Amino acid sequence: MQTEMTNVSDLVRLQETDVALDSRRASLADAEVRLGETEDLIALRARADDLRDAVRKAQSAQKDIEVEADDLKAKIAPQETKLYSGSVKSPKELAGLQADIDQLKRHLSAVEDRDLEALAAVDAAESELRSASAELESIESAWNEEQGDLRARIEQLTTEIAEYAEQRDDRSAEIDGELLRSYDRIRLAHAGRAVAKLDRNLCLGCRISLPTNLVNRARAGHTLVQCPNCERILYA
Repeated sequence: MQTEMTNVSDLVRLQETDVALDSRRASLADAEVRLGETEDLIALRARADDLRDAVRKAQSAQKDIEVEADDLKAKIAPQETKLYSGSVKSPKELAGLQADIDQLKRHLSAVEDRDLEALAAVDAAESELRSASAELESIESAWNEEQGDLRARIEQLTTEIAEYAEQRDDRSAEIDGELLRSYDRIRLAHAGRAVAKLDRNLCLGCRISLPTNLVNRARAGHTLVQCPNCERILYA
């Protein structure tokens, strides 16, 4: 690869721009992926909705039992009034009335037991909902803050990418077209790094020890020299 040695420093500066550009594009892609609701947040909202539904159902079931208890009480009250009013004289009728009242009261007792269980179920469902709602509020608060930071980060990265892209256009315009194409090809093959520094006789791109004559040529600065192993352009 024969050309003016000044192109090596041009390539180094271009690579610095490309590395900065690649880094910011990767950061932008990561930020854009993280923008929006997470699966955990969506799942927690769905769980809170399910718990609210469970609370409504538990409350409705308890109210139905309460209405049933009130209906029984409404039936018992006139029966007891009739029993103790003295209007019924027949012992047989009195005994039958008492038996009806006792049966209603046994039924009421069973319903009231169910009511206590239903109230406990309501309390448990409401407690679980409060816990889930508090967790959701905390996570949403953190998520909202993160989303604000991400939007600001995306805006900043978008601006920086435009600036570095313009800088790359300017710097690549100063480089010979054939050399630029070789640089881009090598860069694509080696994770964005087409130029590698020499450390004594070592290529820092692939960590391979190089022949002395090749190192001397690279250090002399009269021609562009590539690493025979990784093809990166060498600079001292």
